[in-house]
Amino acid sequence: MHPRRAALGFSLFVLAALMGQAIAADLLLNSVRPAQRAAPASAAPLAAPNPTCLEWTDGCRVCQRAANGETSCSNVGIACVPKAEECTRR
Repeated sequence: MHPRRAALGFSLFVLAALMGQAIAADLLLNSVRPAQRAAPASAAPLAAPNPTCLEWTDGCRVCQRAANGETSCSNVGIACVPKAEECTRR
C-alpha cells in the first residue's frame, strides 16, 4: 500500500473516532437536561366539574376533594390521552 494512502486512511480513522467521542459527549449532556425542565402543565390539578363533586377523572388521572377543600390528584400515565372531566362521586 502506498504510504500516503495509508496515512490518509489512518487520519480518517482517527477523525471518525474523535467525532464519535464528541457525539457521545453531547448525548450525555442532553440526557441530563430534561431533569432541569419545569413540570408540564398537565401536572396541575384538574378543575372539578362542579362544587358538589368529591371525586372526578379525565380518564388519565383521578382527583379527590378532601373535607378541608384541598384537592389531590393521581399521576398521569405515560401514553394517556385526557378526555373531558367527569364527576364519579358526589
